[in-house]
Amino acid sequence: MTLLLGACWTGLAVRLVQVQLGGNKAYASRLERQSKLRLELPARRGNILDRKGHILGLDLEGFSYYTFAPAEDPDRTARLFSKVGDFPYSVLLSKLRSKGFVWLARGLGEKEAMAVRRWGLPGVREYKEFRRVYPMGKVAGQVLGYTDVDGKGIEGAELAFDGYLRGRPGWALRRRDGRGGWIPEDLPMRPPRDGADVVLTLDVEVQAILEEELKAAVERHRARSGMGIVMVPRTGEVLALASVPGFDPNRPGDYPMWTRKNRVITDIYEPGSTFKIVTAAAALEEKVISPEDSVFCEEGAFMVSGRRFRDAHPYGWLTFREVVELSSNIGTIKVAERLGKDVIYRYARTFGFGAETGIDLPGEVKGILRPPSAWSGRSLASIAVGQEVSVTAIQMACAYAAVANGGMLMRPQIVLEVKGAGGKVLKMMKPEPVRRVVSEETARKLVEFLEGVVERGTGREARIPGVRVAGKTGTAQRPLEGGVGYAPGEFVASFVGFLPAEDPELLCLVVVDTPREGGHYGGQVAAPVFRRVVERVLSLPGHPFSERVQEMLKRTPEMVRVPDVTGLPPDEALQVLSGIGVRGEVQGTGGVVMRQHPKPGCEVPEGGRVVLTLGGGRMSGGKLPDLKGLTLREAMRRLEALGVGVRMYGSGRVVRQSPAAGSEVGEGTVCILEGRR
Repeated sequence: MTLLLGACWTGLAVRLVQVQLGGNKAYASRLERQSKLRLELPARRGNILDRKGHILGLDLEGFSYYTFAPAEDPDRTARLFSKVGDFPYSVLLSKLRSKGFVWLARGLGEKEAMAVRRWGLPGVREYKEFRRVYPMGKVAGQVLGYTDVDGKGIEGAELAFDGYLRGRPGWALRRRDGRGGWIPEDLPMRPPRDGADVVLTLDVEVQAILEEELKAAVERHRARSGMGIVMVPRTGEVLALASVPGFDPNRPGDYPMWTRKNRVITDIYEPGSTFKIVTAAAALEEKVISPEDSVFCEEGAFMVSGRRFRDAHPYGWLTFREVVELSSNIGTIKVAERLGKDVIYRYARTFGFGAETGIDLPGEVKGILRPPSAWSGRSLASIAVGQEVSVTAIQMACAYAAVANGGMLMRPQIVLEVKGAGGKVLKMMKPEPVRRVVSEETARKLVEFLEGVVERGTGREARIPGVRVAGKTGTAQRPLEGGVGYAPGEFVASFVGFLPAEDPELLCLVVVDTPREGGHYGGQVAAPVFRRVVERVLSLPGHPFSERVQEMLKRTPEMVRVPDVTGLPPDEALQVLSGIGVRGEVQGTGGVVMRQHPKPGCEVPEGGRVVLTLGGGRMSGGKLPDLKGLTLREAMRRLEALGVGVRMYGSGRVVRQSPAAGSEVGEGTVCILEGRR
């Protein structure tokens, strides 16, 4: 026994000598590894701000909790943390009964953190990190997007500019003593580098107005959804970009996936009559028709390759200007037929349809614009009036912005600048022209057309007192989901307009999907939303855009009523117009003024323009036909074909004419027609 004990002590002594003298380096290295810990120092994610400095997204200090399973009291731990965290009781309980690292809650606020500390749960540890907060709630939710629990951008601007926003995490080395406490000493570290701030072109006040009015319109018309854009046509800067229903990026999991999409850039729709801007622009630019040339609109029905196209109201002869103002499908189709499918397709692509606009947000789609080789016999007619083509709202807004700014397609701009530490500008965005789509002269004529749409045509609900508004309505049937053809009784109503027409500062597009009450036409549903949005924006106190528009309005000339100069020789007509401060523009040939635009009784700004179309002088001798019983428009067409000047009074059908039927006529003869309904 003595020998056995002696051998044991001898062995222990030898081992002690080995540890002290031979293995000290190995054990010192093991101690170094076990006592040192590399801690990650999270970087603060950059702020997202609107153009006036309002914070839309920021990082606040949060508290996260973890433990190592199996937990000492798994049932109580799971029950308490299921009330404050993101995980349900059953999931937490299962994890706490297994083995390994378990997150209990992420990014809790100070109030929740104080409650967790009071629980005194054994084995639960606290870890400080940042949590993303969106102070404006739902406002601009789809534009901003959101982040995951690790601070990584998932949607919207958070994803698009994640490289700027996320920063670079740091690290620090710390040493523990034998009891687990920290040893105060200087060890290597790398401080975190916070993310840069991203300043958007959005104006949160305009954004809130647009969202409120869209939400009210969707509720008022019991519609499926709504979309809207407010932008600056000169620069392409987007002031507001909205889809309703929306979602709160603070709680993205509480909302369906489709409400989180930025549908202004991700969803397509058939535009209907707003797409007629392509045909109108191509016709004027290619000079296949002039504004005052007449088009016969077939009294409301027209067959193309076995399909009947209709107008909302039957029309006979309309000038091309009136075709646009009154949104005649048949008149537009007839003009498109003069151009041909290759020209229509080329101008549609030039305006940006069938391609991404390039806006700096994720998920943008191209829309649908098939090449002419894939068109059927009636595709030209359908596409001319906004069918068989699908667009995004941002594409349509950019197309009309190109008309408003004089013919230049601009890339839509969603970011103004990126700022680093100390406010240093890291990247400055500038307006980016894409290409010229039409000449300035064509753009000016199109603006006149669109102003007529609001003043006299289908967009009268968009009129704003004291402001010259230009715009276009759109009413399109809604395609069947997953089928062929259109859903009966379902429509997409839209309006896009800009102001002031003489020098546009603001453009607003409104789309309401499937209105079920209060009408379904764009002029009934979407145009009033445009008006309310713009009126509220213009009334914002101290707002730079409203001030700019108001300053323009102060310079707006007085309006004067246009006299009737039809039937007068051109020199005399020009003299009459000059006498009231209006400029006359003569086109065509002939001895007298056959037509004028604007028509007698309309108002134009002092110094404005009245287009005079000449005719007459071709007929020498002969007799006037009997025009009684004809519509005034048909009677006018017959007289113009004979080269006879016309003056019309009243409306409806002709009840009296002077000179009477059978009267001898000569050069410069003018026939006066009186109509009555």
